[in-house]
Amino acid sequence: MPSENSAQYLRTEMQSPVSGATIITVTADSLMKQDNTHNAILYALRPMPGKAFTSELDRKFAAATMYIDLSPGEKSRTAEISGEINYYDHERYVNARLVGDSIRTIPIAPKTIPLTLNKPFSINLPQGIHYSVMLTDSQP
Repeated sequence: MPSENSAQYLRTEMQSPVSGATIITVTADSLMKQDNTHNAILYALRPMPGKAFTSELDRKFAAATMYIDLSPGEKSRTAEISGEINYYDHERYVNARLVGDSIRTIPIAPKTIPLTLNKPFSINLPQGIHYSVMLTDSQP
């Protein structure tokens, strides 16, 4: 049974129609809103063999950067979420950083969403990308 002061986590999942799911879990306190700072999480969306491509962008490597700022709270919090999806011809890294020119950038408009402990919140993003966010007290 979790104690009153147990850590909370933000479990996020992103998946495009042609990629596998990318799941990232971080401590909720690491995403607390701060002045002049945005907390970024990067999601790699690689096209998988055997998937049906419906557009030329489906064939490209996509990297989504989501900015998430959380308000304080115990059983519920508010999340401010925005970001962008960048499409690349090739997935290439130098010193563990994604490099190259994106061929298209799609902005993700800012949203403020309510988060309740252990209840997922789903957001539909451009290009059929599914994104879900859940505040949890279960360790990853």
